[in-house]
Amino acid sequence: MDYRDYVRPKFVELMQALGLECQFHRALGSKLFYLDKQGAEVTVTDFLGGYGAALFGHNDPQFVDQLCGLLRADVPFNAQMSVRGAAGMLGRELSEAFNRELNNNERYISTFSNSGAESVEIAVKHAEYRRQKTLQKQFDERDFALANLTASDKAYVELDVDDLDLPVGLLPENLSYVTVRQVVEAVRQHNLAQLHVEPVFVALRGSFHGKLVNTVQLTYGKQYRQPFARFGLNVEFIDPQQPQQLLDLPARHTRHWLSLEWSGETLQVRRDAFSAITAVLLEPIQGEGGINEFANEFYLGLRRLCNEQQCPLIIDEVQSGFGRTGTLLGASHFNLQGDYYCLSKALGGGLMKIAATVIRASHYENDFSYIHSSTFAEDDASCHIALSALRRLFANDSAMLKEVNRKGEYLKSSLLELKAAYPDVIADVRGRGLLLGFELHDLTGTSSLVQASAQYNDALGYIIAGYLLQFESLRVAPSGSNANVIRLEPPVCITFEEIDGLIGSLQKVCDMLRRRDAFPLAAGVCADSIPEVPAREVSFKEPENLPKPDENVRVVARVAFINHLIDSDMLSDVDPSLSTLSAEQKREFIKRMAPERRAAPIGPVLIRSKLGTAVEFTLYPLCMDSDAMAAYIASGDLDTIRDEVSNRIRDARADGYSVAGLGMYTSIVTNNCQALKIPDMALTSGNALTIGMGLEAIEQGCKQQGLELSQQTAAVVGAAGNIASTYASLLSTSVEHLILIGSGRDGSLRRLEKTAQLIYAEAARAILKGVAEHDRLASRLQKLDGIDALLQAHGAGADLGLRVQRLVEEHLGANAFITVSNDLEVLKQARIVLCAANAPQPFLGADHFAENSVICDIAVPLNVDQNLSGQRADVLYMHGGIVQTPLGDGLIRNVRAYLKEGQLYACMAESVLMGLSGMKQHYSYGDISREQVQQIRALAATHGFSLAQFKTDNSL
Repeated sequence: MDYRDYVRPKFVELMQALGLECQFHRALGSKLFYLDKQGAEVTVTDFLGGYGAALFGHNDPQFVDQLCGLLRADVPFNAQMSVRGAAGMLGRELSEAFNRELNNNERYISTFSNSGAESVEIAVKHAEYRRQKTLQKQFDERDFALANLTASDKAYVELDVDDLDLPVGLLPENLSYVTVRQVVEAVRQHNLAQLHVEPVFVALRGSFHGKLVNTVQLTYGKQYRQPFARFGLNVEFIDPQQPQQLLDLPARHTRHWLSLEWSGETLQVRRDAFSAITAVLLEPIQGEGGINEFANEFYLGLRRLCNEQQCPLIIDEVQSGFGRTGTLLGASHFNLQGDYYCLSKALGGGLMKIAATVIRASHYENDFSYIHSSTFAEDDASCHIALSALRRLFANDSAMLKEVNRKGEYLKSSLLELKAAYPDVIADVRGRGLLLGFELHDLTGTSSLVQASAQYNDALGYIIAGYLLQFESLRVAPSGSNANVIRLEPPVCITFEEIDGLIGSLQKVCDMLRRRDAFPLAAGVCADSIPEVPAREVSFKEPENLPKPDENVRVVARVAFINHLIDSDMLSDVDPSLSTLSAEQKREFIKRMAPERRAAPIGPVLIRSKLGTAVEFTLYPLCMDSDAMAAYIASGDLDTIRDEVSNRIRDARADGYSVAGLGMYTSIVTNNCQALKIPDMALTSGNALTIGMGLEAIEQGCKQQGLELSQQTAAVVGAAGNIASTYASLLSTSVEHLILIGSGRDGSLRRLEKTAQLIYAEAARAILKGVAEHDRLASRLQKLDGIDALLQAHGAGADLGLRVQRLVEEHLGANAFITVSNDLEVLKQARIVLCAANAPQPFLGADHFAENSVICDIAVPLNVDQNLSGQRADVLYMHGGIVQTPLGDGLIRNVRAYLKEGQLYACMAESVLMGLSGMKQHYSYGDISREQVQQIRALAATHGFSLAQFKTDNSL
């Protein structure tokens, strides 16, 4: 797609993830049109109205005819350095309209531009220009007086510093006496600093004033402002809900000029206060902020502040003005008068890109008219259309403004009725005219993970907009800084029937949210594969996922765990409302979540120790499955997924968590946590306890099958991996023979040989430490001729394992104690099989295993086909790495996967143990040693964590 590839690469992915990917090819009145995949035209009713620009509707016939006529009449477009007649008429009629609206009798001067952000930029620019002129004049007056003092016959009179009332630090501390000339120079430097004091702009929380270099810093939304904070505009945001801030503001920004004058023989210092506040900006009704308006007293307080600080009040009417709220200016609803006004959007009649910065003549600097200019501003065509739009607002006794009010009142009353029917879904309805919004209740902690994740990612309104677009043929959008507010800005040509249709569709949304049904939202994302959303009444609402305080237990740490879906089919376990999705639809939904994979945290749950302490344990999931993780590994593009894992850990850190465990592929793609560089977090891959619990499961399984461990051959599948190689090393201390099986990929045998050498080295060191009697392989090596000499000569060498391997091969042959192979057929030689390969799908079946064998599958996803137990009754198949918690604590039901109540995966349990024991350092970080496994098993026993009961079916 050209738009994705050459214009907005990431944006298209995001629109697809939200169900908003749509290419409109035609627009008229209140309708937009696009072609579906079959080429049929789909009609959409537009309740967004170009974010307020399409007040007159799309391609209004009157304006279209007028524009065509203007172009055919060859009106000039590029006529710079000339007198622009249409701009002059528009400016005059805007001034007259302002005077009628505001009941004033003052000339208003318009500076035209092309967009709303530009109009605000011009206002800010003019305010600073005016401030600098004023300050320069004040400085010059004082500087002239200071110069006269320097030229007087008293210039070198000495003065006692203690007799001078000077600001601290103005003169060097070591001076006791100074001349008048020295004092004058110090005061002049002080005044120069005041002349260049940084301008301060005041804006409101929730404000949106554009995305240009300056206006983006006046916009409150962190996502817009933070990346550009270093540009340096000094903006103070005040909270309209805390009017005391208005009273506290002036003191922080008061500066002083200093003046000197003789009073008899005493040199007097005078301080003259002025304000560094350059301008105050506000939207009378905030659009992007969530359709917010404030108490009349607050607006009047802003006006009073500007009067007292002698700075202009800039009223941003880009969205709320030009008829959108039923009056020319939104500020008129609050009897608020500004000094500058910014207009755009509807000013162009929905056709032209035009904006105006309208300034009271008493506040306008005439020089600004040649200091500021714009190539495309003031063109005749745009000004003529804007002039017609302005006249149409007031034609026939302001019939259009009355229509805005009439339809706005009907829409608002309909929304209020909907709120009364769904008070648990709709929190508020607000706005005026055809600038309205309704706010949804926060869904944090809701039992639908998809709805909760949309809330968590500030995407709830967007994903609802995707559903409404795809299945209700309605176009709406949330407010940019509050995605729980659905914003409605339809054109005035909207019909009452269309409003009724919107309310009917919104009722479906409310019902869906009330029932915690995420299927319509998923359908909006995957509309090309889900043709319809059938009506259903089933409720998926469960008790909200909130922590249950226990006064009898002391919480000693907060522990996070970063995980993902084992496979896409488990999506319906996590969110049961998606159970009707096919496997392919689930995979497609997960795939389209790629632009934002952060699922809502699940938890916390309390996991208690038998010692009386507990941790809060919370999952921080990634919305992806094992196939997607494996694809990153196969592609070699690990930076992207590592960034996403890192961001999840940072989310947990910001929420107050001190330990983070990684599970499944999140530990693999981060090289067992080593690729992560995150301060103030103790990390673990959980591999040590995973190994420990797997070994315990094998030991118990052998007893159940009647196998003597020391007489058996054990096979380890995926033995080149870190977990599996440590398993193999520990199994070598107990079994008769060890088979190491690799993946068959390039270099697999070489990696297996390295694992074998590491095992031999561990056994050799056991001999050196004098503990060979506890290590079956070590005790057998000890009997080899030449082993003592080898250990004496090379016991500390890096190649110890290789040398021992060669000694074994020399005396007993290549496969005496350890066999390496890529052939799965050799599994039939083993009665104990440990499966730990990294594979997205099962690859071991019933015909791979020996009779009466014990298979421990600790891989996630599992390596073994889950039909095995039904096909081979003689085989004991278990999931390793499952831990029973001391007091039956565990995950909530819908995220347990293979777990039963009161169970955790060992990798999870290891992170819990770190929290319980107060660990501040990483644990299973990088390669795992035998000592780590033994230590964590002992720690688990201390706190009461044990191997869960295993069964021969897939109950775990």
